[in-house]
Amino acid sequence: MVGGGTAGATGFALSTFVIDDVLAVDAGALGWFAAPDRQALIRDVLITHAHIDHVAGLPIFLDNIYGLTAEPPTVHGTEDVLDSLRVHVFNNHLMPDFVRMSLTMRPFLRMQPLYPGEAVHIGPYRIVPFAVDHVVATTAYYIESGEAAMAVVTDTAPVAGLADFLTTGVARFGADPRRLRAVFLEASFPDDLADLAGISKHLTASQFLAIAGEFPPTVAVYAVHIKPRFFDTVRKVIETAGLAHVRAAEPGEVIDLGG
Repeated sequence: MVGGGTAGATGFALSTFVIDDVLAVDAGALGWFAAPDRQALIRDVLITHAHIDHVAGLPIFLDNIYGLTAEPPTVHGTEDVLDSLRVHVFNNHLMPDFVRMSLTMRPFLRMQPLYPGEAVHIGPYRIVPFAVDHVVATTAYYIESGEAAMAVVTDTAPVAGLADFLTTGVARFGADPRRLRAVFLEASFPDDLADLAGISKHLTASQFLAIAGEFPPTVAVYAVHIKPRFFDTVRKVIETAGLAHVRAAEPGEVIDLGG
């Protein structure tokens, strides 16, 4: 997807995006999306937040690929996210404490904190983390490599100025917003569940469309994180809007952005 490669969003209920086979955003389905030898190609995992649908597959992934690579993968996230993983996932109750075990034996993983508003380089990728509005601290990512860039924005309530930030504002972090090819933006609920969307800080189909319509037609906007039960309903609303550059992403879909 980025830099001429491909990426896919796997599963309806679990959030994972795999970019160029080597970088993942979120790990909800990461332990199940492919055979271990293919999973082992992934060297870095960016976590948006520590809700279970975004991290459920992380320990399975780490277990699957242990010993298959010379170096362990690096898990990137805010301090809040990394602390949540230590306390609530790798705690010897839910899963073995891979973090502590990695201090005294061949490591399962490395953890690397990142900070919203501070761009980082991971391999060939320039990554700009930025905060969005969810019930827990959540980070979205602008990811650029070669001549293409994309953004993953999930989970979030409406964020003012999102399109402006991604199409112009990222320049102050050294990125080139002219490279932006696609935005993967959540659209969790149909409009008749607007109250639930508001309380849980997610987007309805209409809120998604309002934001998507602010992007130029050169930027494809894909609806993701649609609740499985409402997928067909939300997709129909998006299709009916008739925006040529906007549609729902299919689970497991592979998208080539060129570049």
